[in-house]
Amino acid sequence: MTHIHHAVYGETLEHEGLFTVKEFYKSIDQYFQFKGFDKKIQFDEQFDTENGKYFHLKFQYYKRVDANIRLQIRFWIYVYDYNLREIEIEGEKKKIGQGRVSIKIDAFVQTGYNNNVFPDTKPFYFLFRILYEQYFAKPYIDYWKNVDKHIVNEIKTELSSYFNLNKFLYERS
Repeated sequence: MTHIHHAVYGETLEHEGLFTVKEFYKSIDQYFQFKGFDKKIQFDEQFDTENGKYFHLKFQYYKRVDANIRLQIRFWIYVYDYNLREIEIEGEKKKIGQGRVSIKIDAFVQTGYNNNVFPDTKPFYFLFRILYEQYFAKPYIDYWKNVDKHIVNEIKTELSSYFNLNKFLYERS
């Protein structure tokens, strides 16, 4: 039986302005690929509305640390009123999107996901595992929770930098 230990719950990041959805997703993927995470897309939809396009994407990145621990970081991304605009920068026309994006991030440490270390076939194993995680492995689990928090702070900084760079590059012209 797996246990989930929440490290970060409901961190949000919002932006309204100029950005490209493709580059935005690419920056997230590159960051987690560099860190050695795998990706799983859970939900993806796109609608055309009166004010522009609407995107809703839910995906998670996960990384197996050892035989008992796996780090998971989950994203909910909502893009509202996304429209392509053509702007001129230094005499060159470029298409860039404008809209509003809202990102919600959860991070947690999952223990016992492959059920090899302490199989839950007997009540003794179940009790032993609970006691082991609550008292003996707590510093180890807390360490990986702090790693998850650090990764979430880094990705938020990375995305904020991306949005601020777009603001500097495109909104000043």
